[in-house]
Amino acid sequence: MAPDTAALARHAEAAGAAAIERAWQQMAPDQAPGRRRGFTGALLDRAIEITVAVGSLVMGAQAAAVAWQDSLARAHTLPLVGGVLLLLVAMAVACVAGRGARALAAVYAVAMPLSIVAWAVFTPVAPPSLIEEPWPYFLLATATGAAIVAWGLPAQLAVATVPALIFAAARIATTGGGADVWAQLFYDVSIALLLSLTFVVVATMLRGVGAGVDEARRAAVETYGRATSTEASERELVEIAGLMHDSVLAALLAAARAESPRERELAVAMAREALNRLADAESDEPVGTNEDVDARAIAAELERAAAQVGVALTVAPPEGPAPRIPARAARALVLAATQAVANAVEHADARGLRVRVEATATCVRVVVSDEGPGFDLEAIPADRLGIRGSIFARVAAAGGDVEVLPGPDGTRVVISYDSGAAT
Repeated sequence: MAPDTAALARHAEAAGAAAIERAWQQMAPDQAPGRRRGFTGALLDRAIEITVAVGSLVMGAQAAAVAWQDSLARAHTLPLVGGVLLLLVAMAVACVAGRGARALAAVYAVAMPLSIVAWAVFTPVAPPSLIEEPWPYFLLATATGAAIVAWGLPAQLAVATVPALIFAAARIATTGGGADVWAQLFYDVSIALLLSLTFVVVATMLRGVGAGVDEARRAAVETYGRATSTEASERELVEIAGLMHDSVLAALLAAARAESPRERELAVAMAREALNRLADAESDEPVGTNEDVDARAIAAELERAAAQVGVALTVAPPEGPAPRIPARAARALVLAATQAVANAVEHADARGLRVRVEATATCVRVVVSDEGPGFDLEAIPADRLGIRGSIFARVAAAGGDVEVLPGPDGTRVVISYDSGAAT
């Protein structure tokens, strides 16, 4: 019985949905940027890069405004701020463009904490009332965003905490400390740490889910592929069983009951048609009409058929005038010769492989030769149909002849069709 295609499709859909559900419940173990990802993971990486770029530019604008006010009193800080902001803008542009983002983000993630140290060194000690929150404070989260783009989770956590601690130490050094400074500093550092760690958690979750969805998609495609492959195999078995019942058994019964010459001729014709259909059962190409085909077209078709099985051949066409033979006979010659080429590749490593087409007034002959070790035709097991079914039976069904000449220096397979003898 043919399989239920709809049931197979429902099974594949259910398996895919279950796999996607599992993806949302677990996170992939390695989510470092730059690791090869599927479609969803790559899409989420681009979204993260663009979000980091936009957020960094906004925070950089805040830092620039605060630094400009601060530079009125301390002009020596302006070059430092300019350099950091220039690097931030370069990172943002790279993230939006999708080129060199990881490298520039890594440079900025290192340079930003160093700029806090430089700011602390060159800024004289002053009461905190002069400027409540200096410009480095507004760039703490940008360093975390850069680390999310550039590195894996351990480095992201380090950048989310270390620059905030450096800022706390620098803030104490530039204000001289005091109870009011400690209270404001505790609030500022807590907010910075909370914001940075939130960024890391959200980015890690998104990348984990993206990797899980990609894995679920791959599993769903594999499940559906197995289902469709099973369905195709079952359908092929049903078709072959129907062919055996409708054609082969009918031909055998006709041959068993044939008594007169006319009945025997009819049984032979039925047997030929059954063998032809059975030999062509593995091919998806249509049989087509039975119009006559030129022998030179057979040479061109042989080259194309050999290329489809991965063998580059130059088939020598017949010299001089070439006869025309029925299309079904030409197709049988091409398919049988292609099988002979495949056998030469498999068993003789294609050593000395040559194919040529010869022609006389009424006969077309395809010769496939190689320089392999040869073989004993009688020693081939009866259940091996590669040469018996695909070569002998196919050509015989079309009214042609096959001659296999194995020897110690190679093998020659001569496949011929004589239109004069066939009539």
